[in-house]
Amino acid sequence: MRRGVTRRQVMAGAAAVAASAALGPQLGCAPLARRRRAAVAAEVREVATACEVCPNKCAVLAVVENGRVTKLNPNPASPKSRGMLCARGNAAIQALYDPDRVKGPLIRAGARGEGKWREVSWDEALDFTAQRLQEIREKYGPEGVMFSSTEGFQEEFFKNFALAFGSPNLLRHPTLCLASVNLAYSMTFGTVPSFDLLNARYVIMSGANRFESIITPDTMDLIDGTMNRKAKLVYLDPRFTVTAAKADEWYPIRPGTDLAFILAMLHVIIREQRYDKEFVTTRCLGFEELAAHVESCTPQWAEGETEIPARDITRIAREFADVAPRAVYYAGRRSSWYVNDFQMRRGQAILNAIVGSWDREGGVVPNSRIPLGELLVLPWDDPTAPRVDEIDSRFPLAARGDGAFLQARDNVLSGTPYPVKGWMVYKQDPMNALPDRGKTRRMLEAMDFVAVIDTQMSDTAWFADVVLPESMYLERTDPLHMLPGIWPVVVLRQQVVTPVHDTRPNLEIIQGLAKRLGLGDYFDYTIEEWIAEQAAELPVENPLEYLKKHGVFALEGAPFYGKTLAPGYRFLTRSGKVELVSARLAEAGHDPLPVYHPPTQPPQGAFRMVLGRKATHTHAATTNNPWLIEQTPTNDLWIHPEPAGRLGIASGDLVELASEVGHVRLPARVTPEIRPDCVFMLHGFGKISPWLRRAHGNGACDADVLVTAWDRVSGNAAFHETFVTVRKVVEEASHA
Repeated sequence: MRRGVTRRQVMAGAAAVAASAALGPQLGCAPLARRRRAAVAAEVREVATACEVCPNKCAVLAVVENGRVTKLNPNPASPKSRGMLCARGNAAIQALYDPDRVKGPLIRAGARGEGKWREVSWDEALDFTAQRLQEIREKYGPEGVMFSSTEGFQEEFFKNFALAFGSPNLLRHPTLCLASVNLAYSMTFGTVPSFDLLNARYVIMSGANRFESIITPDTMDLIDGTMNRKAKLVYLDPRFTVTAAKADEWYPIRPGTDLAFILAMLHVIIREQRYDKEFVTTRCLGFEELAAHVESCTPQWAEGETEIPARDITRIAREFADVAPRAVYYAGRRSSWYVNDFQMRRGQAILNAIVGSWDREGGVVPNSRIPLGELLVLPWDDPTAPRVDEIDSRFPLAARGDGAFLQARDNVLSGTPYPVKGWMVYKQDPMNALPDRGKTRRMLEAMDFVAVIDTQMSDTAWFADVVLPESMYLERTDPLHMLPGIWPVVVLRQQVVTPVHDTRPNLEIIQGLAKRLGLGDYFDYTIEEWIAEQAAELPVENPLEYLKKHGVFALEGAPFYGKTLAPGYRFLTRSGKVELVSARLAEAGHDPLPVYHPPTQPPQGAFRMVLGRKATHTHAATTNNPWLIEQTPTNDLWIHPEPAGRLGIASGDLVELASEVGHVRLPARVTPEIRPDCVFMLHGFGKISPWLRRAHGNGACDADVLVTAWDRVSGNAAFHETFVTVRKVVEEASHA
């Protein structure tokens, strides 16, 4: 945050410096001087790279002294990360030198989950993995192996390996994260946009806890806008989060009713003709149908659904439309909440459209891109078998490259439509990422073979047959990656230090497997050749050397607005317009306009469980990091004082949380900062793997109690559809 500094503060600071100089010997300045002289003699260099701890890919300057990383600094050259490196990014040093890392290839030597491993050479590990994959391919076909991964620069090689192997069953992270929002905005605008929070003057957020679940540049821009009072922030969330504390208005909305709030806003804006008539007339399809659709969605009706006063809904709708186009209803990133999630995101997109915020400064902006070259590789045949998740029939609008993970898991367990007996997992921990951990474990145990490529012994790796340790991001060079957006950039993640242990980059692991499976010709290149081809067309002299020096390349003149507002522009939708009403949805058997369905309410005596993140943890991958554990040592259960009083629960009491699929125990936090009908626990704790010593058995794992539910349109996992009971645990007195 930019803050004003008074002359008095400057003088006070100068006086403090003078005082410290006068007390130098007493404050330890002499040892500091000696350390500085020693540093001069040491070999110190700074290497530009890109963080991998979360999906933001912030630009980093790694300080290396005598071959060891001693500091990670933000790289101010990147317009994406805004000169920021968060706690997670700084803590990557601890991940690099963590003694809990997997230090070499391992093959299981006992029963699954028993924890008996045999240290082997890379040749033995790759031979073993390739042999098992070949056996499954010969018996069940290539579709008998499932591949799952989370996003990353080297994920491209893993995906290509799955396709070259011939399997159609690739499952990626969006099916557990942002598939709903991606599909909703694509169905409306033909693309997934970004939100110009830096220049917005009115922002509405439904549960996007941006001040804790950090996404750059959105978080930094929101801080700049709201903390400096440039923008008004209206926040809807069952919890009083850090974002709620910084908002101008917070409403503890009844969970699952956000679409009712949006439809009521549309009702007010259309009825009072506060929409952008020129944009709607020339750029949109289906406005008349939309107007008729929301005619009955009054603020008074929405108040009964959301518990937000009708007068506030009316006022917010008017303020939002009057500030537009510098007004955005922010979509957020993790959109996997409810079974009607896609239609709620569609409602957001339609609201942003009719007020004319599309492709305007401070509005919803289509992403700009920087073209990269592509290395030509030997093409492989398309897989011939249908996908195991049957998305063609069950979720025909879903992204085929991402799939529907929960449907795939159910089908694998039932053997439908065919047996899947092998599982390759890259940089993902389904045991923590998927709801109903018991069901995921049953799928693992039903597999003939499981291989995991990761940097640590995750819970999924703990139940694998072979663990192939990948080098940590500071130990390897990755492909160039273009980050699209309002400020598009190309980033280079280059090797900073040599690997600490016997680990390998994912490309080398894939090449080793491909060679043994007769697929080596598809991966006959080096990472240097791949990158050189990518960088060749960048509009800068010596592009690869430029990237090695600066770490990022950004286009001059960004941001760019109004590209899609030129006369004759055709949106990438069937009609060529912004589709407020969608024929494609109707053809697929879904509502062509967002239809609100009241959410099922918790049974008597039960609560809806809601999830969230903190700035110190990303998903489940960081809860073993020593620096981050210091900041957030464990998780607890948020519960409102009213039900807590009825149940005899006080803060610190051990409670049992139970659902239809499982139960966990953890301490209670009695707080008015959550609705009385909800409870909350932080994701990522309660690990099974003893090799994650700080996270093993620490707190509770939400995946143990979450039920299986998914969005009806995208197949996206729906994580807020679980009802739980809570009871105080009364430990029995021990007897001699």
